[in-house]
Amino acid sequence: TGLSEEVKIPMTTLDHYDFCKPYISDNEYILWEGAPEKGFTFTSRDLVMIPFSLFWLAFALFWEFSVITSTSSLFMAIWGLPFVGVGIYLLFGRFIQSICLRNKTFYIITNKKLIIRSDSKIHLYQAEDIPPMDIHLHKNGNGTILFWQESYHRNGRRYSSYFTLENIADVAGAQNAISRMEK
Repeated sequence: TGLSEEVKIPMTTLDHYDFCKPYISDNEYILWEGAPEKGFTFTSRDLVMIPFSLFWLAFALFWEFSVITSTSSLFMAIWGLPFVGVGIYLLFGRFIQSICLRNKTFYIITNKKLIIRSDSKIHLYQAEDIPPMDIHLHKNGNGTILFWQESYHRNGRRYSSYFTLENIADVAGAQNAISRMEK
């Protein structure tokens, strides 16, 4: 007839998405499911963090070298070790952690909510509570959907909240499913 019809994905076809079954009600159905693509992607945040990480690690290593080669106390040498550890994490560890976490992250968009599983944490976002989205397309054709909202409390404090559907191949499909949610 020329009219598009919403396709309900049977739950039995979602083997590694079984985690979402307890969070989906009877009158709810899946519009889209996906996961972050494997691999490494740079973000605009990395343009600032990488130079900062290099500076931090270089200073921490300089500190340790200076303390070890001088007649300073053992306490000062031990004091600098956590700073070296933080520098190593900032420069390398956060990328390794991100890659490992992507292997354990899954996204489900139903007609009523967005479900994000990241390792053992599950985040549920009701359709009416989802903030506006920004889509960032990557050079490799994948994309990241960023949901960001700033709100103000009565006492004047400003709160920001955000979450992402990171590095997904079918960014247009996810965006389309989000626009079809019942708000």
